[in-house]
Amino acid sequence: MHAITSDSGYVDLKYQGMPYLIATGILEADDGLMLVDPGPETAFDTLTRALEQNGASLSDVHALLLTHIHLDHAGAAGRVVRAQPDVRVYVHERGARHLINPKRLLRSARRIYGDAMDQLWGDVLPVPASNVTSLTGGETIAPGGRSLDVAYTPGHATHHISYFDVTTGTAFVGDVAGMRVDGADYVLPVTPPPDIDLAAWRASLDTLRRWQPDRLFLTHFGAFADVGRHLDAMARRLDAFAEAVRTMLDAEKDADAQADRFHERHIAAMRAQVPESLWAPYEQFGRPRESWHGLARYWRQRAS
Repeated sequence: MHAITSDSGYVDLKYQGMPYLIATGILEADDGLMLVDPGPETAFDTLTRALEQNGASLSDVHALLLTHIHLDHAGAAGRVVRAQPDVRVYVHERGARHLINPKRLLRSARRIYGDAMDQLWGDVLPVPASNVTSLTGGETIAPGGRSLDVAYTPGHATHHISYFDVTTGTAFVGDVAGMRVDGADYVLPVTPPPDIDLAAWRASLDTLRRWQPDRLFLTHFGAFADVGRHLDAMARRLDAFAEAVRTMLDAEKDADAQADRFHERHIAAMRAQVPESLWAPYEQFGRPRESWHGLARYWRQRAS
């Protein structure tokens, strides 16, 4: 495995054949392995092969730790449970019902992705209620005997939680600390509709700071030890994104044109600071155009 510490690591799901898009965290416990964000159903076969290449198998997995239920993070959960019926799935209580019955989640996603839905996300299966442990934040859980603190960390999504592995000092933070590709310093907030909440997001970043982790593990993509610098950069760029979108909305111009300009500006800024070999994952999953729409929705709701 790509080691984070001596007893935890991650695998690159090579989503849609591209490296550095989705990382599934791996933690070892007495009963086997825990996976943090198993990714989309379309990457299930890649996940199982990656485990095998690292001397493990799906039969070793006894728990899934979901930071939130967006399909790039949790779409494979039902497929994992179908293959391994004893796997326990940890998720925030607001997301649990959508794992158990994903019809509403999938209808919403299909409106966004249309005909590309199946190619991108595959066959998203329900997770039996008996396998689901609902969390609110503030708990300490011990799957397989390994202790993890849980925090409610909304902002990117209302059902977002993070996990802190005290043993290794690693905080598994999903999307709340943004996107950053291993090998680059550039931190990019990802703020798609519909759940963006700036005040909650700032509070969530403070929650992560209070843990005083040694490293942050981002699903997009990798582990980073410069925790303070990363969180400060994330907070600054999130505020800058939000203010830029608010100002553009005040100008009352065509929304799609504004989103396009915002996208072009921030892709150019990213390219100026990131090695060219890493542009593709930022452009594939960073998507400033979608972030503009998420922040625009946030400001419009506050004005209504």
